[in-house]
Formats: sequence, C-alpha cells, structure tokens
Amino acid sequence: MRPEDNSLNHFTSSGGQSIFRGDRLPAELQGDFFTPEPVGRLIRRAKVINQNGKVSLQNAYHQKEFIASSDMNFRPVNTATGPDGLLYIVDMYHGIIQESEWTKEGSYIRPQILARRLDKNNGLGRIYRVVHDDFKPDFQKPQLLNAPSRTLVSYLNYPNGWWRDNAQKLLIVRGDKSIVPALKEMPVKQPSFWQKLFSRPAKTEHLTKIHALWTLEGLEAIDKNTLFQAFKDENAQVRKTAVWISEKFLKQNDSETLQQLQTLQNDPNPEVKIQLALSLRALPDNLGNLLVQEIISKNPTIPLLAESEKSRFKTAEAIARRKEEFHKLTPLDRALLTKESVIFQQVCVACYGQDGKGIALGSNDMVAPPLSRLKRINGDKATVIRILLNGLSGPVEGKTYPDVMPAMGHNDDEWIAAVLSYVRNDMYNKAPIIRPEEVKEIRAQTANRQKYWTLDDLEASAK
Repeated sequence: MRPEDNSLNHFTSSGGQSIFRGDRLPAELQGDFFTPEPVGRLIRRAKVINQNGKVSLQNAYHQKEFIASSDMNFRPVNTATGPDGLLYIVDMYHGIIQESEWTKEGSYIRPQILARRLDKNNGLGRIYRVVHDDFKPDFQKPQLLNAPSRTLVSYLNYPNGWWRDNAQKLLIVRGDKSIVPALKEMPVKQPSFWQKLFSRPAKTEHLTKIHALWTLEGLEAIDKNTLFQAFKDENAQVRKTAVWISEKFLKQNDSETLQQLQTLQNDPNPEVKIQLALSLRALPDNLGNLLVQEIISKNPTIPLLAESEKSRFKTAEAIARRKEEFHKLTPLDRALLTKESVIFQQVCVACYGQDGKGIALGSNDMVAPPLSRLKRINGDKATVIRILLNGLSGPVEGKTYPDVMPAMGHNDDEWIAAVLSYVRNDMYNKAPIIRPEEVKEIRAQTANRQKYWTLDDLEASAK
C-alpha cells in the first residue's frame, strides 16, 4: 500500500487482457492494451511502446487509471472488442474476490467483509459497453455463420478487428479451398485492387494481407511464391508475418526459401530481423544457429537479438539438465515431479516466475522471496513442509514482502509432497524427494496450528 492514502502501489492480479482493435472509439485508443485488476477495482489502459523491436507497456495516464471504482463490488475480469467496434468490459460484480485462505475466521479482512455484507453479494454480473459521444456504434448485425466464403474473404478488410478475426477463423474451420486463389491475390495487390474488391478505401490494407497469409497457412494452402512476394512488401508487419509462416518450409530444409530469407538480413526494420532470427532456428541442422549468430553480430543496436539468443540457450541448457536428472529418478518419483510441474505452472508461477527467481513489481521490490538456489528450500524437509501446510508471514532474510505465503494445507499429502519435491529438484535446487508419508507425519504434528509460521517460530520448532 501507499502510506499516504492506503491505495495499491502495484497490481495484485490481472486477467482478461485485450488489445482494442475496434473502429468506433477515438483513434488514440486503437491498439491500446486494456487489463482489469479485480482486487483493486480498476482497469488499466496502457500504450504499447515499441523501441527497436522490444515491446513494453506504459500507463496512458499519469498516476491515474482508465477506470477506477469506489464500488466495493466492482470486479472487472474481462475486456474485449465487440462487433459494433466498441470496447466491452465484463464485471463479475462480486463482494469477495480473495481466496478462502485470506478470508477465514480470525483473519483481518473477515470483519470488514461481514460489516459491509460483501459475503451476501454473489451470483450477479454486469457487462459494460464503452461508448464515445463522437462515434456511433456499427449497427450491422453479424451473420458470419451463414455468410458465403467469398463474403467472409471481404470481411478480412473490415476496419473492426472483431470481424477480421472471426472471418479468418470461419474460413479455416470450413476448409473451403475455393477461396484460395482470392486469398493468394491479396498479399500482392495494390490499393486500387482493394477499392474494387471491397467498394471502399483499404484503411487496413496491411492487416488484410496479414489475415490472408495466416488464412492460407491455416488452410494448408500457403505456397512459396506468395511468401516470397510478401517478403518484399512495403509494410514491415507483412514482411515479418511472411518470415514467420516460412518456418513450414525451413523445417523441410528448403534451400530456395532459405536463400530468399537471407535477403532480409539487411531489412531496415528491427522486428523483421528479430523474427528472422527466431524463424531460422527452425532449420533442422546447425546452419540456422550460425546464421542467427551472424545476424546478432551485424546488429549490435538491436539488443533484443542477443537477449533472445541468450534466453534460448539458457532454456535449452535447463531442459537438458532436467532430462538428465529426471532419468535418474525412480518411476514413482518421476510421476510425483510430473504432477507438480503442472501444479507449479497453475499456482506458483505468478509469484515466483518460471525460473523461481521471483517476479519484480516494476521496481526493485519482489512479489515473493526467490526459490532458486535457496538454502532453506534445499535444507530440512520438515521446515519446508510446515511452511507449505500453514503458510509463512513476516520478514524473510530481513526483507518484508507485500503478501504472506498462503497456507496450502487444504491440499492432500501427495499434492504437498509433489510441490515441494519439484521445487527442491528444479530451478538449480537439488535436494531429496519428499514423500507423502513425510507430509502426513508433519501434518499430524501441526494439526492444531491456526496461524502462519514466522522464521522465528520455525527455528524454535526445529530445536
């Protein structure tokens, strides 16, 4: 919290993110990133900043939000562009947003919930439509399911991205190859073609080309000549898309495609070069890696190229190490770790990150202590079992974190054992597997404990 007014100083969670791609709100909103924060009862609008191929987000307002509500039941959970070209917001409209571990009897928040009768508000919901006085909604009702494929092709040029996306989806689901010739014409035609085909100026010409290329790819009808023409398109996003799709031919070690791609090594756009480096890795031999290194060396002003290669190398190294360690385990232990790898992705990644090094809050602060190479994680089994069963609060190694480690004791012994065994055998940790029966023993010893552990408590219990 901010000490001056107790407002949130960082997001606790977010969901339902979307890029607004409609055409019935001011142009300055098009391409902006919207994400709800249901705990803070707000919606962030962020500008998408592209600096030399590296994309980041920046709040569109200074110390303000697109929407912030004082209604304690406002719980926005989703955003979307609608068929009428406007922005839609789904509000779960729920009194309680926290998990039961945070709101149980004896917690600080429970009396606040009861006093405000927030526990009584459930089973409701709202959908908001964001409008603007200077724009009228698009009143054309979608009839895409009944539209002929040729009509769907024309919607690939619609100014509202909702229509383009759904037209592309239906064309691919139908598998109608009769429209392939028309699709192949799109990436190579000039503006006059779009005026004639759609009876209106092509404001979204480059987007239409991108949709056409991906629709051809989805129909398994993309050919090299169409891609080669797209490599030369005046729009960098079209060139980038064509490079991406060309991976189909690179995986077949197609020399003609590789030769054409190499002409893009001097492309003026950083995003095209970054995509080229990513796609060349699809080559089945080491040639791709050599070409990527060549691109990196020639482009020191595009740091994302080197960063991406470094990340790829670390990932490959980690996968190889995990495989080696995995094969040393017994079948029972393999099953245990496999189960937790799924649990970790679902439950733990948001606070600790994929590598266990923690998630930054946008400053030097971290959401939670790191797990990677942590002495406590690799140490006494009983200590880590106690922490997961009953949670942990207070400073860790002298540092205070925004939230406590919630208790997970409502899960069964196998779940607890799987989580701890995975963490103790990944993220550069190496410690003995924890068995469900060991969890059962500690659970029995701490059955009457109702509060979180602190490090002082844990040290005392270990004596």
